[in-house]
Amino acid sequence: MRVGAGSHTYERVEAWAKIPEQWTLGWIGSVATDRQGRVYCFCRGTHPLVVFDRDGTVVGHWGDDLLNHAHGVFMDAEQRLWLTDRYAQTVWVFDTDGRLQRRLGYPNVTSGAGGLFNHPTNTHIADDGSIFVSDGYGDARCHHFGPDGRLRASWGSPGDAPGQFNLPHGIWVLKDERVLVADRENHRIQIFDPEGTFIEQWTGFQQPADFFVDEDAGVIYLAELGGRITLLDLAGDLIVRWGERGDGPDQFLAPHGIWVDDQGAIYVGEVQRDDALHKFVPVG
Repeated sequence: MRVGAGSHTYERVEAWAKIPEQWTLGWIGSVATDRQGRVYCFCRGTHPLVVFDRDGTVVGHWGDDLLNHAHGVFMDAEQRLWLTDRYAQTVWVFDTDGRLQRRLGYPNVTSGAGGLFNHPTNTHIADDGSIFVSDGYGDARCHHFGPDGRLRASWGSPGDAPGQFNLPHGIWVLKDERVLVADRENHRIQIFDPEGTFIEQWTGFQQPADFFVDEDAGVIYLAELGGRITLLDLAGDLIVRWGERGDGPDQFLAPHGIWVDDQGAIYVGEVQRDDALHKFVPVG
C-alpha cells in the first residue's frame, strides 16, 4: 500500500513487527530509533520496552520491574531514551541497554502532592540540553527545565484561549527556539518561545498527538489521534497527509506516537487497538 505523494511517497511494510507468540505490544505509547536502526517501542503489553531490529525482529526487552504506563519516547543526541511514564508521574532516562541513568519527577507523586507532574505526556531535549515536558492530562501545562533538571519556566492553564491547553500531548523544540505543542483536544498546534510566551497557533488538525521534526529536510511529521499522519513544513503549511479513522488494514484507529529513522522510514504506534506498530519506507 502506497501513501503520500510526490517526493513524500511511502510504502507500508506489511506485518513488519514480528511479535513473539504469547506476547502482545498492547497499546503503543510511542516509538524511537537509534543510530544502528534499532526500534524502541514503549508500549502497554507483555513488556513495556521492546527493541526491534530494522527488519522487525525482536532483539530485546526491558523495564518490566520499573516502567508503569507507556506514553512518550524521545531519543537524544547522546542515544539516551527519555521515557515519559504517565502513571508514574516521572520521566525516566535510560541508555539503549536499559540501564537507568537519571529521572525527572518524583515517582508516583503528582504535582498536587508535591511532585513535578500530573500525568505527563511527552519530553523533548533541545540542542543546549534543556528539557521540555508537556504535562497534559492533569495540569494542562508545559515545563522548561535546564540541563541540570532545575525548573526554568512553566506555562499554561485549562481552556482554549492562546496559551491555554486542553491536553498538551506532544512537544518539540526547533533550532530557532520555537516550542511546538500539540494541544490535542483543542485540535491545534501552539507555538511558544522557551519561556512560554505565545507566538502563534496552527489549526485544522484532528487531535494532534506527537511530533518528529527533520529540520534539515524542513519537515514536521505529525501523528493525529483522529486517524491521520500529516507532514508540514517548518512554517506549518501542509505538505502531504494520509489516513482516515477506522480499523481496516489501510486505516488508522488512533496514531499516538511517531518517529523517523536515519533512512527516512516512518514508524507509527497506535492506541485504542493492540499491536498496531507500522513502518512506512520512502519510495524512490
